Amino acid sequence: MLLLAVGLGDQRTISVILTSPSEGAEVPGTLSSVAFTFDREPDREAVERNLRVDPPAEGALRWRGKTLEFVFSSTLAPGPTSFTIDPGTLGRGGEPLHAFTLAFSVREPGLVVQTSGGNESQLLLVRPGGEPVPLISAYRISDFHVSPDGSRVAVITAGEDAQSRLVMVDARTAEQTIVVESPQINIGSVAWSPDSQTLLVVRRDSLPGGSEGVPRIWLMRTSGEFLGPVDPSGEPTLSATWSPDGQDVAYLAPATGQLIARTMATEVAENLGQPRGGAPAWTPDSRFVAFASVPPETSSGGQLLQPVRVKEPGGEYDRMFGAAGEIRSQPRFLDNDTLLTLRRRIGESPSTELLFESLGNGSLERAILLTSGSALVQDWDLDATRRHVAWASQFGNLATITTLDLESGERTELAIQGTRADWIP
Repeated sequence: MLLLAVGLGDQRTISVILTSPSEGAEVPGTLSSVAFTFDREPDREAVERNLRVDPPAEGALRWRGKTLEFVFSSTLAPGPTSFTIDPGTLGRGGEPLHAFTLAFSVREPGLVVQTSGGNESQLLLVRPGGEPVPLISAYRISDFHVSPDGSRVAVITAGEDAQSRLVMVDARTAEQTIVVESPQINIGSVAWSPDSQTLLVVRRDSLPGGSEGVPRIWLMRTSGEFLGPVDPSGEPTLSATWSPDGQDVAYLAPATGQLIARTMATEVAENLGQPRGGAPAWTPDSRFVAFASVPPETSSGGQLLQPVRVKEPGGEYDRMFGAAGEIRSQPRFLDNDTLLTLRRRIGESPSTELLFESLGNGSLERAILLTSGSALVQDWDLDATRRHVAWASQFGNLATITTLDLESGERTELAIQGTRADWIP
């Protein structure tokens, strides 16, 4: 937003000349900060006293020269938000500031849903109260990942020739940009960095004679420039997940069956244990890693424990979650103290529940029934605000997408069938 300085007689004024985001913008709940730049040196203490946020939001104030930044400490609730700087003598030289208000809207989280039918796979963007918007169609979509800022979707597609390519889709316009397309490179999976600036992709290179090399995780710019493998040893690597602070990557080393946590800056690597499959998950503070673990031992009655394990890289915390007769899988974290896992009960009355458990003492805090009987939960996701979950369930040929508001308990079954649904902020 651009405001011109207005003179009051012979007295100069101080004005806000640039703000981010812009006035009237629609922003995701993951918006990290709001910044105000002044045309003259401000009286910092006076500006801070006159700043109001509606509705109130927790955060920290940070100055960089003539720019004030309000950094949010949590995700924003959907709806209108405004920042107001009340009028007063706010310039360092005594210059007055007229009242200033920056208003924007925080949009409701939506879903990117994968559907399949006939010889085509498709991604649809579904926003509350709106019609599904097609993003991309292909013969096969093997993986996709929504950027943390909600602006783009990285999609791995393939034609009937099975040659993969990496496509970047603009979430607002559905414009598609091919990032990687080469008969010499096969892309297997993709994951965004926390700042939405780089990607981790599993890449296999063609070898002389027509064979392929081992799959390896590469760091890549969104332009398609490969920066190098995450693990310099040359061993195969899969299923990468970035820590929220962007410092570490957890991934599977299939040659040894180990889950590795690697610090990108120092290349220090740690073996966390032996996973059963699926991607690991990090706590929001990047302290703990959770993963579906192989059974440590056979319990009484011959039933195997198929737990989720939580470990602290470089620390002492190490706990198994689960019991004999159930299968734990697909861990996430609600916060730094609460583990979420799927629990599939087996036996006469099978069911799948979403469990909330304490990292501190391992106690069960909450259990939500997702499906019962032979219906299986194929995939589930927690939105960035940590207020909603979505899951894809399969019952025979019926593929259902359901959302749940964790605060109100309201469930909504989408009118479209899908095999996977990921939240988009």
